Amino acid sequence: MITSMTGFGKAESKVNGYRLTVEIKSVNSKFFEVSLRAPLTIGEKENEIKEIISKKISRGKINCVFMVDKDSKEVPNLLVQKETLKSYLNLITEIKNETGIREEVKLDHLLRFSEILKPDSDEGMLKHWNEIKRVIENAVSDLLKMKLVEGKSLEKDIVLRINTISSNLKKCSLLSSQNINSNKAKLKKKIKDLIDGKFNIDINRIEVEILMLVDKLDISEEITRAESHVAYFKNNMKSKEQSGRRLNFLVQEMNREINTISSKSNHAKISQLVVEMKEELEKIREQLQNIE
Repeated sequence: MITSMTGFGKAESKVNGYRLTVEIKSVNSKFFEVSLRAPLTIGEKENEIKEIISKKISRGKINCVFMVDKDSKEVPNLLVQKETLKSYLNLITEIKNETGIREEVKLDHLLRFSEILKPDSDEGMLKHWNEIKRVIENAVSDLLKMKLVEGKSLEKDIVLRINTISSNLKKCSLLSSQNINSNKAKLKKKIKDLIDGKFNIDINRIEVEILMLVDKLDISEEITRAESHVAYFKNNMKSKEQSGRRLNFLVQEMNREINTISSKSNHAKISQLVVEMKEELEKIREQLQNIE
């Protein structure tokens, strides 16, 4: 199954009176990399977050962003910063004593210091870690949907090109057979001309030369191996396992066999077909850079 390495996923949920949004973007990379941008408390779970992502994604550069916003419909929990409260109370009391102010210290005086009350956003988030994990998993699932859609588009293009290569290999096989028969006929005619001219001919040597020529021109083994790689390539495209690296290897092997076909054959049409196949392989190789 072809899966693209590029994609975008998003999920959100209410957590502890706040709106938690997780966005995940994936781009091409030879390796699996995760970049995390999150509030400090959530960032403490970086290893667990990477593990959640790695269960579904095997390759690519992943950028994961956490956004925590106040939900206007909810009244957020507030934490009293007790040490800060005591410090401000002592400070106000000291000022009162120094200035001789007799007014009592009231709650209204203390609440004017915003540092005393702090939203329970970061600190309270990890109490709801299971919910946060669910949001991450949903974002990853959304990312996978896009990766699969793009993967189908890549697969359609690659199948078209691999079928062209398969068709050209069959044409090469037919042309090669005709080419060998043609060269054998030409050689026999030359031999007959030599015999008719009453030259001293070593028949055994001639037979050896014919066998060497046939072996040199015969590309049937290379075509068979190339066709085998093509068939294996198609099967791997349908596999549920991530197959990007394996498909890249098969493209290299196909290219190797096609190069050998080019070097062994002296047929102009086969050379033309080889050029076409190498062009298609190069385009497939480019597409495979986008596959997980």
